[in-house]
Amino acid sequence: MKHTLMRTIAPAAAALFAGGLILSGVASAQSLGGFPIREPGAGATPGGAQGSGSSKKGPLQIIVDVNGRGPYKSISKAIDDVAEGGVVYVMHGVYNESLTLDKSVFIQGDRGPGSGVEINAPINTPCLSFAPTQPTAHAVVANVQFAAKINSSADACIDIQQGVFTLKESDVLGSGTRPAVKISGGTVMLEKNRISAGSEGIFIEQAHSLSQSFIIDNKILQNRVGVDIASGSRADVILAGNEIFDNLDSGVKSSGFGSAKLIGNKIRNNKGSGIILDKYAKLSLVRYNEIVQNSGDGIAIPFGMNGVIEDNDIVGNDGLAIFVREGMEPKITNNFIENNGGDSKKKKRRSSRRRR
Repeated sequence: MKHTLMRTIAPAAAALFAGGLILSGVASAQSLGGFPIREPGAGATPGGAQGSGSSKKGPLQIIVDVNGRGPYKSISKAIDDVAEGGVVYVMHGVYNESLTLDKSVFIQGDRGPGSGVEINAPINTPCLSFAPTQPTAHAVVANVQFAAKINSSADACIDIQQGVFTLKESDVLGSGTRPAVKISGGTVMLEKNRISAGSEGIFIEQAHSLSQSFIIDNKILQNRVGVDIASGSRADVILAGNEIFDNLDSGVKSSGFGSAKLIGNKIRNNKGSGIILDKYAKLSLVRYNEIVQNSGDGIAIPFGMNGVIEDNDIVGNDGLAIFVREGMEPKITNNFIENNGGDSKKKKRRSSRRRR
């Protein structure tokens, strides 16, 4: 097997981000925890009142400790009280609540020794919903464990509706019947998370053509489908450097009208196909991925698409390495293909016909 993944993922991803896909102006913005966010209190008047960019007065930093003696034992209460663009630090403990974010805020889970920050949503409520009143609001959530109740009827454990949202270094455990993470609008970055136990690990249905999703370096496992880009989605989606494995159906399914770029992912041991590029998938780019030991085809293209599939390792899948049935065929070049069960059967059938 070629050793292309580690050498190519970093420059490929860097090139994509350097190409201007992230929001304009980020380079000049203040940052906190490595992510762009307006500095708390920026624009405040000398007298301490908030400037025009802030929705209300309030503390710029709040510490929440469910086991402590301080005034804040609820994350939701802290979110309500903190100033626009402020920071909520959450100490170790179990928080039985559902979070609703409607403004710019940074939620940082404690990184010190301990059991971590666990947010357990009540039945039939999301763990976290981001639906800001201003579409330019930016929320960042880091180092938190989210868990939905089994068979919860909430739309998702993490429900992102609009705005700019970043989730990093967190754990999302779905209900088993609904998506672990649902993205229906805005610009979204998911980085270095573990996402499991959803009907879909990540379900994307961003209807606006200017929406974007960046799914980078996550572990997406034990869902029904790992990542599902729905047919109504028009967003540009980038999946880079993820491990997508042990899902009960396909690893990645793309049916959206927007472009889907799959670069440098490890897609393995899924019970369906590794990747399905379905009916409306156009301009897809599948490059530098390891697509290995899936129970279906390595890549399945049931209706045809006009993208590029190149420089992938497609090895040991039970079906064909690449299945194309009808329609426009993508550019397929320079893939390493070996030991796929469907390819072996196809060769045997051809040999049998020649002998006749």
